[in-house]
Amino acid sequence: MLKHLHIQNYSLIEQLDLHLTGGLTVITGETGAGKSILLGAISLLLGQRADSKSLFDASKKCIIEGQFSLVNFPHLQSVFEEEEIDFEEPCLIRREINPQGKSRSFVNDTPVTLETLKRIGNELVDIHSQQDTWWMSHPDFTLDMVDAYAQNEGLRKSYISAYSTWSSSISALRALEQESTKGTQELDFIQFQFDELSKAQLKEGEYEALDTAVQKLQNAEQIQEKLAVLAQALSISEVSALHQSRIALQQATALSKWGENFADWKTRIESIWIELKDLGAEVEGEAEDFVYDPLELEQKQIRLDLLNRMLQKYQVANVGELVALVESLDLRLSQFSSMDTLIADARERVDADFMILTSAAAALSSSRSAVLDTISTALVASLQSLGIPNANLAWEMTAKEVAANGSDKIQLLFSANKGLAPKPFKQIASGGEMSRLMLSIKHLLAKKRALPTLILDEIDTGVSGEIAIKMGQMLSQMSQGHQIIAITHLPQIAAAGSTHWFVYKDHAGTKTVSNLRELKEEERVEEIAKMIGGQQGYRDLLDNVRNLIQSHE
Repeated sequence: MLKHLHIQNYSLIEQLDLHLTGGLTVITGETGAGKSILLGAISLLLGQRADSKSLFDASKKCIIEGQFSLVNFPHLQSVFEEEEIDFEEPCLIRREINPQGKSRSFVNDTPVTLETLKRIGNELVDIHSQQDTWWMSHPDFTLDMVDAYAQNEGLRKSYISAYSTWSSSISALRALEQESTKGTQELDFIQFQFDELSKAQLKEGEYEALDTAVQKLQNAEQIQEKLAVLAQALSISEVSALHQSRIALQQATALSKWGENFADWKTRIESIWIELKDLGAEVEGEAEDFVYDPLELEQKQIRLDLLNRMLQKYQVANVGELVALVESLDLRLSQFSSMDTLIADARERVDADFMILTSAAAALSSSRSAVLDTISTALVASLQSLGIPNANLAWEMTAKEVAANGSDKIQLLFSANKGLAPKPFKQIASGGEMSRLMLSIKHLLAKKRALPTLILDEIDTGVSGEIAIKMGQMLSQMSQGHQIIAITHLPQIAAAGSTHWFVYKDHAGTKTVSNLRELKEEERVEEIAKMIGGQQGYRDLLDNVRNLIQSHE
């Protein structure tokens, strides 16, 4: 139940506070005074998109805050838990819109997305506006109405889950089929690439070794010459490093007995001599064994050229990437070889998921079908009490392909005249008949839904007189189990309210603002009388209005 509404800097409202109670609250006022603005502010609070054009003062932010009592609606706790929001009493919802048009939303001081705000708002308040007459002609409206009456929430959740699973299976199958079609076209090319690279017998590190070997063979003459010079310098020549180090070692050995530092020198020179001896032997061996082989150079050059062509052709940086490419191609070929099996498995999953879906759809259809006669009987009785004595309703229920809302197409057919076959009500119903039908539907569903607040915006359009009185009685009855807020222009409905708020324009300041005040006792009697007789003749109607108000008490 909405207990308090605070609006600041919105449209023609500078600042407004509305304190609400249970029962039937009526809101009246002149055309253009701001009743629709009040409804717009509540819609923003419940998640409607906003922009900076709706600000009263474009330099300040707009704040709309609502306080809701959820004491009698513990079932809503699960919704809060799913959205990871604290379930508190009272529940505070706050919406802020800055001058740039950006908005922030909070539920119990927790920042929430617009989607979350809409979900929670839909559980707290049901708003009927004049635009809902369009929604009544939408196929989903009838399905939603039937499901709400049949209390099919559990069946719909099961169906939606099955539909989602089946849709995912269909998508997976189509993806595999597309991949298969594409793969068949590319298979020969992939096989060619794999064969070419596999034939090359690629090895990581091979390129670097080949490149070094080719460089070495290409410079064989220089290498042989330098090896010979190096061998001479190290060990062969009479003035070689090895010969000179041997003489140094002999002198250091002779000195070593005359001091520790001399002995240390002897040890270090001995190490140098041994290292030079080993190095010299290696260089001599390499100089003797080094042979220039033109055939080996040709073979290695051919292999290196092949690797270079592969690197350039497949646009990779090194042989390691070519090896990885071979593995990738091998995997794709394996997938192609098993594609038929994968597709067959996917089709089996689609078929199995579809069986589950059709079972869920059948259960939902059965539940819907079972309540249609009960709904039409109740609605006819309600319409007759609202002044359509020959009201006749019928259903047109046909099967359709499975969709997000089931496999049923349900249309409500209506006739207000005796002897006239029911037809889609959007084709034949007048504005007043549409209003009475919508109120009858709201009245019927109110018994089935644990909804804290129902807001009705001029649901009395097109009716008057005795019918308006009966509509007021129906709203009073509905308000015994729900908080009803009715924006009305009919005195008969205004008289039925347990609380009466009056919206008016205040021109006292430099800028016109919308405001409202609660009407009590004689002030309320006078306002309702003015709704009937205008500013001049209302005084003669005061006693009639008092009697009208008393008839609802």
